[in-house]
Amino acid sequence: MSSTVRKRFALAATALALAGGLAVAGPAHADSRGGQQTAAGTAALMPASDTPAVSIKKVHIKGTQVALRECPRTSCGVAKRVSNTTLRAFCQTNRHTSKVSGNAWWTKVALLTGSDPAWVSNHYVRGAAPKVPHLPSC
Repeated sequence: MSSTVRKRFALAATALALAGGLAVAGPAHADSRGGQQTAAGTAALMPASDTPAVSIKKVHIKGTQVALRECPRTSCGVAKRVSNTTLRAFCQTNRHTSKVSGNAWWTKVALLTGSDPAWVSNHYVRGAAPKVPHLPSC
């Protein structure tokens, strides 16, 4: 993930923390083999003790070698590829996106084990036609 995208996610997480009383851990970094560390560096949202939990939904990705991208467009870099897996979904958008098979909606996701946020086209999300039900907009 580019440093610009990381900075934007950090800024958004800080805004969420200030607005909703959330504690945010720092971004994950790749190890020497290209994997993601999941210790203290995980970019996971954790509710503060006096606030309700953030609405995070699990979504299932259908297909093999589906690209998780740095932004919600096909022109953005690929952060990771996944196949037939379940991910954490935070929100979705159709603003400033590119269409995939006619669907302009994209979902911000992270691995269940923890990772930097990335984007997946809703075309690859099971049950998203064109939006994921009950998932807020970004």
